[in-house]
Amino acid sequence: MQIDFYPAGKDCVLIFTGLGGDTKGYENKYVRLADEITAKCGFSVFVAGVPADVWSHPQDVFERAVSCVTAKLSPEKIYVMGSSAGASIAVWYSHLYPQIKKVLAVNAVLNLNYHRTREGIEKFAGEKMFVRTGELDPCAVWINLLPKKQNLSVELLKDIDHVFSGKTEEFISLPIKTLFEHNVFQ
Repeated sequence: MQIDFYPAGKDCVLIFTGLGGDTKGYENKYVRLADEITAKCGFSVFVAGVPADVWSHPQDVFERAVSCVTAKLSPEKIYVMGSSAGASIAVWYSHLYPQIKKVLAVNAVLNLNYHRTREGIEKFAGEKMFVRTGELDPCAVWINLLPKKQNLSVELLKDIDHVFSGKTEEFISLPIKTLFEHNVFQ
């Protein structure tokens, strides 16, 4: 699994791409995301390319990425962002690590292993989990089935499809608008 590192501060954002995703992303969206987060928020960024065979060992993929982060930085705070398959594993396993304080799941595959999604949300004891799903995404119909919790924020994104067609800038703005919404970095 490829993991790119963008150094800044001791705390970090760990980003999981979509299934088989490149760590640079379409139109360099992950590079641009990392640049934005390091510059505006002072967090280091790791971008983990989610392998095409993730569904055969999703927890291992998640744990390898977190191990890479903790071995390099030993952060007190880890914020996790995932897109599509990466969003699903972020929801499923973030509860396993107390240093994971916030999670942003963008267009998670909500209809795959729904019981894991529900369990991950229910067990997450961090500060906040944000689930953002495009209203044109095939999984948008599942969003109302998510459990209700005080530390969970669920939102449908208007006119957004699964890959943010023509809306890359909106995708790039999501971490600043969610993960860092109450921080002084804005």
